[in-house]
Amino acid sequence: MMRRQGHVPTPDASRYLQRLCYHFTRKITVTYDEHQGQAHFPWGLCLLRADGTALHFDCSADDQASLDRVQFAIDSHVELFSRKSPMAVDWQPVQTVSAPAAGTAPPAP
Repeated sequence: MMRRQGHVPTPDASRYLQRLCYHFTRKITVTYDEHQGQAHFPWGLCLLRADGTALHFDCSADDQASLDRVQFAIDSHVELFSRKSPMAVDWQPVQTVSAPAAGTAPPAP
């Protein structure tokens, strides 16, 4: 599983979260409230979280190409909804740690 996290600094994070999630409900399954949301894209999942200073994204997909599609969907919609005061998501890759294979011991400290 591939993951990438991003954030957009804004005092209006809850408003943007709700607008994005409402818009996404036209085409995909989305659950959300004022503080968090889950957008289930055909290529992956994006968890959204709003706090007082930023809108946060935690996206995951099975492979890099699918994760890129999820990121593109988020980026293009953030750009669309912030035309008056343009914003961009600052993305960071997330290192995923896979569990040791069955029957193998974890590395020694």
